Amino acid sequence: MFDMDFLKTCASGFQRMSDEAQMILRETVSSQQTSDGLFPDRSGHGDLYYTLFGLCLAYISDAEIKREICIQTLKQASPADLVHRAALTHCRNLLKLMQLPKLMQNLSFPVPKFEFPDLPDEAFPQGDRYSPYSCFLRNDTATDLSPYRLTNGLYSNWKGSSEYGVTATAAALCLHPDESTAAALAALQHEDGTFPHGDLLSTAVSLYALHRTGYKAKYGVRGFLCECFRPNGLFAAEPNDSIGDMEYTVYGLLAMGAAK
Repeated sequence: MFDMDFLKTCASGFQRMSDEAQMILRETVSSQQTSDGLFPDRSGHGDLYYTLFGLCLAYISDAEIKREICIQTLKQASPADLVHRAALTHCRNLLKLMQLPKLMQNLSFPVPKFEFPDLPDEAFPQGDRYSPYSCFLRNDTATDLSPYRLTNGLYSNWKGSSEYGVTATAAALCLHPDESTAAALAALQHEDGTFPHGDLLSTAVSLYALHRTGYKAKYGVRGFLCECFRPNGLFAAEPNDSIGDMEYTVYGLLAMGAAK
């Protein structure tokens, strides 16, 4: 949910980086944009989903980008699944936000409720338009998520499943703050600061969900983040991954900002 709180949390993480790291990240973001104004996936191809994260980083770091070219490319885009449709909408909103004077940028950032009745079930995460993550992407706080809630307060990706999902729980917690769910999620944290399965994605979204709920995580995450940081200013998915990308860099900044 790329609202103002999300952006401010990422910006807070960016400000905690050294001046040199900020400069390197800014230069890397500027250099990553493709000729059509998009940002590349891990294979180097311009991708709408990764463009959302690239624009987020450009906004946070004030990196110079080909904004007008990106705007024109996005006018042609017509994705067929919820994830990319949500990314497209947020990309357009970020580009509009960048055009506003700095004073006005802090006032509001629209987060639309996505209604896509034309999309088949397979176009939604887990093939389920009512799953916690689908509802999170749609910013839908009205849907009843109780069929996905386990007795321990965590949430599953699927109805009737006894297996919890970290991202499902984080998504549900952002939509419906709940003390018992926050406590259950916080209890999953390892001593090195990570959350299952020891990767940056699950760690960042868990820390952010707890931060958004006002619940403080028990362990710090600085050491783990340092292990994921790469010389080009980007973050990798986990310490053993040698390549950083736009998506995981946003997660890295999100984790730093949320762990304060």
